[in-house]
Parts: sequence; structure tokens; C-alpha cells
Amino acid sequence: MLMILTSVSILVSANKINIGTNNYNNPPNPPEVTGPLNGQIKNNYIYYVTISDPDEDLLLRIEVDFDDGITEVCGGCTSRPWQSGETVPVDHQWSETGNYAIVARVQDEHGVWSDWSEPFSVSMPKYRALYNNFPSLLYKIFSIFQIL
Repeated sequence: MLMILTSVSILVSANKINIGTNNYNNPPNPPEVTGPLNGQIKNNYIYYVTISDPDEDLLLRIEVDFDDGITEVCGGCTSRPWQSGETVPVDHQWSETGNYAIVARVQDEHGVWSDWSEPFSVSMPKYRALYNNFPSLLYKIFSIFQIL
């Protein structure tokens, strides 16, 4: 009798382990990148990467390809892992002028990577746009010629 109860107990325990267990893991969704559309080289800019996972898994790593190199951010290394739906800031600066396509991907707690995101286009012109300095330019001109 004792053997029967022990074997039944083991079977019940094994059934409890298998009930509701899903061994299939969906990859995270491709992230969404947002941030400034243009700027100047050698200035630091912050871009925001919104990450999500259909299984609500914890997210551990983000890779952002800024089109001149990849930056890796590790959520489980120096801080807590990210939750699905979080937005993570990632900073970058370009050293050369040009047009860049930023893409990102994220890794879940099972080691599965998402697909790369849709490209986020950025332009880093050589010179700052005139309208950014127009008021100070007018002031300098008026000061030189003492028009005011």
C-alpha cells in the first residue's frame, strides 16, 4: 500500500509540473527608435528605444546600430532587467557628417533576439542651420553697425 501511494504521489507531482507549462518562447517584438531627426556632429544625442515582448519576458540586452557602429546596452548587467513596454534612453554622437539609419534589436531572458527595428533616419549636417542662430546673428550685425 505504501508503494502505491508513493507512486501515485510521484505521478501527481509530475502532472502538476506539466500542467500549464509552455515550452515555446516567442521572440521579442522589434523595438521602436525615436529621437532627434538631425543635429551636428560631435554633439551627444539621446535616442529612445521602446522594447516589448509578446510573452512579457524580461528583456536583457539592446543593440543599437547607429550606422557607424553598434552600441550594446545591458539591462541585466548593471541594473535590473527591463520589463516589456519600457523605453530605454541610449546616447550617441557622430564624428562624420551624413545621413544615418538607426536600427535596434532586443534580447529576452531566454537568449532570443528580436528582428531589427524599422530604420529611423537621421541627418548630421556639417553646419548648423541658419535659423538656429538667426537672432544672435541679427544682434551681432546691429551691434557692429550700431543700427539699434
